[in-house]
Amino acid sequence: MTIAELTALLEEWAPAASAESWDNSGLQIGRPETTVTGVVVALDLTPAVIQEARRLGANLVITHHPMFFSPIKQITPATLVGSMALQLAESGLAHYAIHTNLDAAREGVSFALARKLGLNHLEFLQERADDSETGLGTVGEYDEPIPIEAFLARIADALAVNGVRHVSSPGMRVRRVAVCGGSGSSFLALALASAADAYVTADVKYHQFFDALNPDGTPALAYVDVGHYESEAMTEELLVAFLDRVTDGIPVHRTAETTSPIQTWIRRV
Repeated sequence: MTIAELTALLEEWAPAASAESWDNSGLQIGRPETTVTGVVVALDLTPAVIQEARRLGANLVITHHPMFFSPIKQITPATLVGSMALQLAESGLAHYAIHTNLDAAREGVSFALARKLGLNHLEFLQERADDSETGLGTVGEYDEPIPIEAFLARIADALAVNGVRHVSSPGMRVRRVAVCGGSGSSFLALALASAADAYVTADVKYHQFFDALNPDGTPALAYVDVGHYESEAMTEELLVAFLDRVTDGIPVHRTAETTSPIQTWIRRV
């Protein structure tokens, strides 16, 4: 199976045409006609992931986030992106990114996050008018309402985090939940319109939390920021499971690396 054949299968699920106009999904570096010997899947491309692919004998790295986002004028070892591009080319490795087209796909990133949180009866938060198989975010429900404290604990357990930023009130109960993996603060209005009791996403700015408050200052819903990496890390599992079904014996590896560069210092009391 060639890179072109493998990525065509991915794009049957998550069509390239459904990616946002500002995005840069697709083959970042490599020859489409190359035969795939092995795949490493990661959320982000990092030098450690490239080294891992070399060790495993894989010649294709598939990530959610693209390596090339902003236009660049040189590819040299002086920058992280330039250094990684050179390492890939010199090692005969290809890199493919499946970003906002996977965000928009049915059973894509937000569906995976919703399932991770144990939600049922999943549907798009907003289905695209011209294509019922693509949309924005996901909304689902628990069988019974749960207290906000139990909901936040469920998030922490499911995503293996020590804490989350949130707007809520102690008496809240949560049954209907909207989610958007990655940066989803711009979809808060959709979450409110969906009658969700909570909205789980990432990259919420300080002043954007105020948008979840009623005129009297009480929360209109629980607004939860779990972190960008944490909201999308399950994308690796999602892609590995898909590739295992369609690649006919090609070795597919989920990276052993945590690709987020962010660390959290926690004071021990």
